[in-house]
Amino acid sequence: MANMKANLDSVSIILVRPRFPENIGSVARAMKNMGLNRLVLVGGPSPLQANAYKLASGAEEILERAEEFPTLREAISEMGCVVGTTSRTGKERRPLLTPKSLMKRVVPISHGNLIGLVFGSEKEGLTNEELSLCHLYAKIPSSNLFPSLNLAQAVMVVCYELFQSTVTGQEPAVELAKAEQLEGMFEHMEQTLVNIGFLDARNPKRIMRVLRRLFGRSGLEEREVRILQGIWSRVDWCLKGSNSEAPRPQGEGFPAR
Repeated sequence: MANMKANLDSVSIILVRPRFPENIGSVARAMKNMGLNRLVLVGGPSPLQANAYKLASGAEEILERAEEFPTLREAISEMGCVVGTTSRTGKERRPLLTPKSLMKRVVPISHGNLIGLVFGSEKEGLTNEELSLCHLYAKIPSSNLFPSLNLAQAVMVVCYELFQSTVTGQEPAVELAKAEQLEGMFEHMEQTLVNIGFLDARNPKRIMRVLRRLFGRSGLEEREVRILQGIWSRVDWCLKGSNSEAPRPQGEGFPAR
């Protein structure tokens, strides 16, 4: 048995709408302490502000290399596993993994896949829509009297567990489907399920959030996503009628008659 350590170079810390440049700087320092170097920002102040540099204290290069995106969906498009962090509970945020248990899922797939650890703004956290883009959910255990952590503290706790984690095993690295591919599949699935009457066209997102969590936990590979896309395409074709002029879907998942 060989020890598999996390591939830290595959992991991005994603801050969504951070409010203060000081927190961005503190996050950069926490990342460098734990061996991470990929910082992604979605909205919020520039990482190049003087107050961010002041708190980075030796991790300035992380600020200078930080990538900025207008939306979370664009930021995660090439990532195979996206983890949303939250301090709140609810049936749409289950299962909530602790940082330690999260690493049992993340470390083995960190070889061959890009991973995003997503942290919301200091005041509101991540919205339900943003969490719906995530495949796994994590919550840092803390006092019920005051559960909300400072942004940089939360990043440090998760990064510490990532840095410390090792997994024993000989399982080969698995390449997961990119978030962009999953989103395309989810959009296709939603439209097809509306067309067959399974989803309420007035509020399809309610059930879709459950289905997103189900598939997100599964860690779908690219081939599996193609097969699911094939299923939805076959259903679409059947809805149009097998005698219609619409061409029959071809490719994987469509056995020849």
